[in-house]
Amino acid sequence: MAQKKSDILESLISQLEKKQADISCFLDLIDDYMALYDIKKKLKTDIKKRGVSYEAQSASGKATIIKQNQSVKDLVAVNKQMLMILDKLGLTTEKTIRDDDDDKL
Repeated sequence: MAQKKSDILESLISQLEKKQADISCFLDLIDDYMALYDIKKKLKTDIKKRGVSYEAQSASGKATIIKQNQSVKDLVAVNKQMLMILDKLGLTTEKTIRDDDDDKL
């Protein structure tokens, strides 16, 4: 289920507010998280466009070779960093505080 970026941002800030941890240094980490979110979306788009591997010309230009799409490795690294930020903020599924509105979904 795809979420809008603004919904994710609001949710993260709301979780910090409920924990009374909505201070500048943690909000800055959320900005970092959202920057990584943008990068993740671009990496996924590249993988959809070019695939996990793609054909390219060799350095000599005489042969076609199969190259691994670097976006796949980068996506794993970005996801790992995003999870680390959530972990450092103490935002896990075990510690999520639901809004009253969330029960109506």
